[in-house]
Amino acid sequence: MTPKISIIIPSFNKAKYIEKTLFSIFDQSYRNFEVLVQDGGSTDGTLQIIKKYKIRYPRQIFYESKKDGGQLDAINTGLKLATGDIVTYINADDAYCDGAFEAVVG
Repeated sequence: MTPKISIIIPSFNKAKYIEKTLFSIFDQSYRNFEVLVQDGGSTDGTLQIIKKYKIRYPRQIFYESKKDGGQLDAINTGLKLATGDIVTYINADDAYCDGAFEAVVG
């Protein structure tokens, strides 16, 4: 069985960037993953973008938006929720290269 990858995304007011981040994840050919977006209560349109992906990929993306203690708090919350065999995080303004997940699982 292929290992499941959990990707945690800490986010706060990243509407300008988060779509590229999410696209880089969902464009991977490796499909056994979950995305956990821990948003700190964005007010700039970030949530609308996340919700669009939630509609497209309801079984793979999970999100929560509430005031938190910052990036480290968001990552720690995501770690508690992650169910994957491999756990990682990516900032909401970064992107994965093509083939990144295949390279990790070997």
